[in-house]
Amino acid sequence: MARQNRQKKIKLPDFMEDAKESFLRRAAAAAVMAVFVAAVFFLAQAFLYRSDYFKLRVVETRAAFLDQRAASVINNQILSLYKGQNIFKIPLKVIAQYVRTSYADVKEIAVRIALPDRIVMEVKLRRPIAIVRNIRYYPIDEEGVVLPPVALIDMTKDLPIIDGVDLKYGRKGNPRNLKFAMELIKNIKQSRFMSNYGLVSINAADPRSMSFYLSNGLEVKIGSENFSQRLEALSKTLKDPRLVIDKIKYIDVRFEDVAIGPK
Repeated sequence: MARQNRQKKIKLPDFMEDAKESFLRRAAAAAVMAVFVAAVFFLAQAFLYRSDYFKLRVVETRAAFLDQRAASVINNQILSLYKGQNIFKIPLKVIAQYVRTSYADVKEIAVRIALPDRIVMEVKLRRPIAIVRNIRYYPIDEEGVVLPPVALIDMTKDLPIIDGVDLKYGRKGNPRNLKFAMELIKNIKQSRFMSNYGLVSINAADPRSMSFYLSNGLEVKIGSENFSQRLEALSKTLKDPRLVIDKIKYIDVRFEDVAIGPK
């Protein structure tokens, strides 16, 4: 008679049986939780990306000194491109690049979502430091970027005028004489004594004989180099008690010996 092999069932110790049951319970609970989280995720995603609640309805531009009409133009342009689209699918970086390249007076921009249906653009504008007088009047910032001819009217009324420079809107001021004029403005701002006189205009047509005019009508011939030393010479000259400003037409500080031209 053939022998039958019988397999004996091995019984695990009680503590191992308990551990096995505990593991199975935890695995089952984890599986249920995973299914629940996945379901919530997909439902939330469907709500966020398909609900009319999150469709773009408003674009807002925030920037100090920005004209309200200019802000409205920017807002309407963006809104015309993306109105009604899901707020989470709108390319914020593309919008930022578009605004930056379309408006020369925008220096920095950050675009963000404001739930549920709004895009907010935080804009930092370029600040003009002078006005170039050409066929028109062009505000210009410290980097030499020419701003819109009508930009920031209230801010430009007290800025110095630069004559003798040919510029075009929206382009950096590359002319050599403009660079000299901007450097001169920087040095004048750093000279504390100049705040008492006021810079009205700069004639930069010829850098070698570049000059500027003070609020009292006095012309200062300064050239295009050694600004700090020449402004120091000007300061000493203006402080001379023997000097009668009303009888002077110009002061020339381009040479070692300061020249004074009478009226």
